[in-house]
Amino acid sequence: MSDLEPIDNPESWFSAGERERDAGNLRQAQLCFERAVVLNPHNAVYWSELGLVMHENNDETGDPLRCIRRALELDPRCAAIWCAKGVVLFRQGDPQAAVVAFQRATKLNLREADYWMNLGLAYAALEEYNNALQAFEIGIELVPTDAGFWERKGTVLRELGEKERSEICLANARRFS
Repeated sequence: MSDLEPIDNPESWFSAGERERDAGNLRQAQLCFERAVVLNPHNAVYWSELGLVMHENNDETGDPLRCIRRALELDPRCAAIWCAKGVVLFRQGDPQAAVVAFQRATKLNLREADYWMNLGLAYAALEEYNNALQAFEIGIELVPTDAGFWERKGTVLRELGEKERSEICLANARRFS
């Protein structure tokens, strides 16, 4: 912790925002993240979290993607920020743009299973099932007992007409849940 009083300490505000977000108090979290950004406008993570919580709040006064773009200007090699951008784009109904952001996240951090899950979901939304299958298979390599990956792989295989393989995956999903 710095020598700054908590009221002037951006990290204190950011931590408070995380606590509020985790407790489901998104409006309060947004206010905390906004204060952290004001106190330290050069911290990419602050901007990214502000953008995500703004989107969750359906805040019409702000622009979540503007916040995330600012975060990427500050730290273009942060996979988590690229993932955040993909999440917002996907939820705004633009899975094609989300795929691009999730691809960037996976290239920057090949070992983060959540990025592969998000990429697979975006591909599935575009009905690009072979690409979705590949993303889910990488996720299973990373986390072999994750029921979500097995379930989604099974669903994609069913879409591809591979009923037998689909049933095996769905059985694995039930076993790991």
